[in-house]
Amino acid sequence: MKKGVFVCVFALMLMVVMPIVFVSAANETTTNSEDMVDKGYTCLENAVKNKTTTLQNAIFASLALGSRSNIDKIISNEKKANADCWPKAGCTLKETAQVALVYFREGKNTDAIENWLLTKNSTMGDLIWYLEIDSTDHKNATCKIKYDSTERTILIRDDMKIEADPTGCYDLSDKGYWLKISPSCYSKKFDITCNKDFATALVYMKSNSDTVFVSSETHSQASNDATSEEIKAKCFKTGSVCDYEGTLWSVLALKRTGNDVSAYLPFLIALAEDNVRYFPSSFLYLLDVGQDQFSEIVNSQKSNKYWEISGSPGGRQYDTSLALMALSDNPTTQSDNAKSYLLSIQDKNTGCWGGGNIRDTAFILYSGWPREATGAGEGSTSNSATCASIGKTCVKASECDGAGGTILSDNLCPNFGEFCCSVSVQKKTCLEQGGEICTSSQVCDGRSSSALDGACCLDGCKAKPAEDTCTAGDGICRESCDDNEEEVDAICSTSGNICCKANATPEPKSFSWFWIFLLVLLIILIALAIVYRDRLKMQWLKFKGKASSAPVSRRVSPNVPGSFMGHPAPPSQGMFGRPGIPVGRPMPHPVIRPNMPPRPNAPVDKDMEETLRKLKEMSK
Repeated sequence: MKKGVFVCVFALMLMVVMPIVFVSAANETTTNSEDMVDKGYTCLENAVKNKTTTLQNAIFASLALGSRSNIDKIISNEKKANADCWPKAGCTLKETAQVALVYFREGKNTDAIENWLLTKNSTMGDLIWYLEIDSTDHKNATCKIKYDSTERTILIRDDMKIEADPTGCYDLSDKGYWLKISPSCYSKKFDITCNKDFATALVYMKSNSDTVFVSSETHSQASNDATSEEIKAKCFKTGSVCDYEGTLWSVLALKRTGNDVSAYLPFLIALAEDNVRYFPSSFLYLLDVGQDQFSEIVNSQKSNKYWEISGSPGGRQYDTSLALMALSDNPTTQSDNAKSYLLSIQDKNTGCWGGGNIRDTAFILYSGWPREATGAGEGSTSNSATCASIGKTCVKASECDGAGGTILSDNLCPNFGEFCCSVSVQKKTCLEQGGEICTSSQVCDGRSSSALDGACCLDGCKAKPAEDTCTAGDGICRESCDDNEEEVDAICSTSGNICCKANATPEPKSFSWFWIFLLVLLIILIALAIVYRDRLKMQWLKFKGKASSAPVSRRVSPNVPGSFMGHPAPPSQGMFGRPGIPVGRPMPHPVIRPNMPPRPNAPVDKDMEETLRKLKEMSK
């Protein structure tokens, strides 16, 4: 009986519990990314609502959410008295530029902040500059170079080498193809004319490097017309030193607010390889430097999931947000993978990232799923219009210029690197650009560009090289591990580095009402099974075919009076078949039991009997 009851209860539990489990799993599967993003924004709102936080947290929360009274107050309180810079304890380029981005997003006036940033610019002297002059048809040409009141004549040979006498402002380069400009003349303007069609450009390199960079501006003219070249190499300094990270953010803010930032690009480009930890390619792509920066971003993704730059001051989620911010104007396979990864590590209970980290949560939302800034504060010039609502398109500045349009001054585009263009701009597909879309297991082998259908590789795709096992296993390659890290057995691509991982700490188990409900339900089912065990047993026996609820008929013995050949006699006949006499109840035959042999007595325990006898005698 007990076994049958247990089986019935177990079967009933399965019938009730399994649908619940499947429904729960189905609901979890069908939860879409929009709900998770909504939860993230709700978590961020709650994290900063009526609370005091740091200036960094307030800045990024404002970028994601727009103006909020409490975070606006934090930003305003951190402003230095009698100066338009942040924080008040010691103004920095980075945070002042970030506040300018916040103000611009909220539609507030940024003129004073821009002026403060521009007071920190300075000419840099760490680059070597050359003047390049080429004959368009590669034939001998005579050219004149004029600066100040001085004019000199040079010869451009058909092999593109230059013949020129050295002056106080320039000399021939080592190989003779360029004119090396003297540092004392970096501030001068050079006017060039030739007797043949020609082109001019400025070329530069670092003093300790052989890498050559060509200025983004190249000028060409017909014979006897003139071009002008002027060295523009500036940076933003903290004290007397060029601040690379500060310049990145300052140039980004000034570009966003409509300033010409071309003078700062040579410094950022030339010194990028010395400052990889700041992820310069993401900033340079936003600054419209070139498609090679786009290639650098998409090819540096780790494990097809995230970005994590060695030595980064921000960490994995911060670096991933920088990349997404740069790629926001044109979704790619890499950015889609990164968004999926970020949603997979989101705290499902709170909706935040990084254990409730406000900066990371805000930056992830702003770069991955930007929304229109709301609740602009006092002095705001923003309105509810968007670029699309006025019939325009949000594109990169270079795309707008290429289409013959102009950048509208209003802040009407949600994506960081886009501007509202006065004309409609239609991007080309990768096929129209003559390229191909690389798969997740490939990287672009050369130039790439943004296309209507994703990241377009113009020089062909190649198999992605195997990543080191350290970064693929969520480790970080360092020269030595930090105090809160431990060295693990994994391979780093850089020789001499070791793989470090954060010390393992047990994660607190999340409380779930589902299991409480399931336990209560099981208790109720077991109680019901005990109360109705007899019925459950009968149902189980029916199921097994060992019980029947059909009525039972008594078979009459042929030797019993009143029966005929085993069948009961008709009711009208009496005993022995006499009519009219009712049939009486047959008397049972006496049962004769056979004589059973007498039951043998149990053997007597003689020792026990002797003990009882002695006890009886002692009691007398």
